Amino acid sequence: MALRSASIRHIRSQVAWPSSRRLTWSGAGSRSVAQCTGRQEVPEYSDYLILSEEDLWNQCQMETFRASGPGGQHRNKTDTAVRVRHLPTGTTATATEQRSQKQNRSKAFERLRWKIALSVRRPPPFNPIDSSSDSNYDIPDELAAILPTRAKRKRLGAKHYLYPLGIQVLLDILVASNLSVADCARSLGLSTGALSRLITSDNQLLAEVNRLRQGQGMRPLRKSK
Repeated sequence: MALRSASIRHIRSQVAWPSSRRLTWSGAGSRSVAQCTGRQEVPEYSDYLILSEEDLWNQCQMETFRASGPGGQHRNKTDTAVRVRHLPTGTTATATEQRSQKQNRSKAFERLRWKIALSVRRPPPFNPIDSSSDSNYDIPDELAAILPTRAKRKRLGAKHYLYPLGIQVLLDILVASNLSVADCARSLGLSTGALSRLITSDNQLLAEVNRLRQGQGMRPLRKSK
């Protein structure tokens, strides 16, 4: 299977945002709202993270507001804080820590992609609890790219733009495995310990997995000492 990143414009530097003519603004006072007017087809199986940055942004609504708290005099006088809402899923992300609205916009968008990866579930690419013990599963390339079975120099790190897409596929398979780390690891050709280390190495992923497991009365995963 060809890597779906062929359909994703990977930006190595700063996020490129749609021009102002593509946004409609409304609001007054300390709040303003931008909603993109571009038309995109909803991806099959809610596969939003395979969209380019621009297409995903065009499914969002952005709100700017005046943040309170520390950050300096300039921060308190301008609407630099940003809240981004993904309209098809209702997922929201906020960034307030930077004095620059552009920087907060970039950070909020990055957090939004992570939240979509962690919260939006899709059908798994295969049945991880297949009764056949010798099943050869076709692991999607976006997931294989983050697994420890790949050489470290070729593996995607957590800061890579495509990393959340791999995390989303991993969670899809884990949920289909009834949240059993052992069953999920077996389907991926990993040891239970290797998959546990991958999950516990990321605080956001670990928190979501434990939230799901605790909801099913299962013990939370813990980081190795």
